[in-house]
Amino acid sequence: MNTFFHEGIEFVLPGIFKAYPRDWADQFISQGIIYFTNLKVIRKDEHPERGDPRDGIGVSIRNKTRCTTGYMNPVYVWCSTMETVPRRILDTWKDRDTVLQITDTWELVQRVHRAITPDLRINQFQVGPVTYDKDEGSHRGYHWAEGIFQKGLRHSGQKEFRFALVTESDIDNIVLNMGRCSDIARIAENKCPNQTIGGPRPSLPHG
Repeated sequence: MNTFFHEGIEFVLPGIFKAYPRDWADQFISQGIIYFTNLKVIRKDEHPERGDPRDGIGVSIRNKTRCTTGYMNPVYVWCSTMETVPRRILDTWKDRDTVLQITDTWELVQRVHRAITPDLRINQFQVGPVTYDKDEGSHRGYHWAEGIFQKGLRHSGQKEFRFALVTESDIDNIVLNMGRCSDIARIAENKCPNQTIGGPRPSLPHG
């Protein structure tokens, strides 16, 4: 179930999907390998969907004044989608050939949390849907991750659901090993069903 209870309130998490090269999807299922990418890498990415030079910069309206906020510590994200039609996902992410379905989002949240080790110096871990109100500025009440979970309208078709880590370590990727995840993830679509598993890894950013 993608639900959990907190202080007597039931929260429902969406089912999520992720576009991957096939060998990365197989790694996720068989070993629970998950990559979080530094936002500084995403800001430089030239891919029209993945790259966003303003990613992590929050824009809000406070007392009728447009304000921007940023983060002093490095931020790392793992990005998925709430789009449920695999072919639409692959039409958006044309450099990927496989769609991974997470069948239990809440369990994934817990496994990521358990996989975080003290040496990574993680200060914050948060998950949630991205809003697409950066262009006009958000009127929502402030919370620490406002800019991390905010994008411009041109990215709204992504229907993104994001996992975010804030840490003191400034590297390109944080790699977590959650252990086998075949009980909470499955291949929902693969463009190349006869592809050999475990071949050379393509030189693509994770994101």
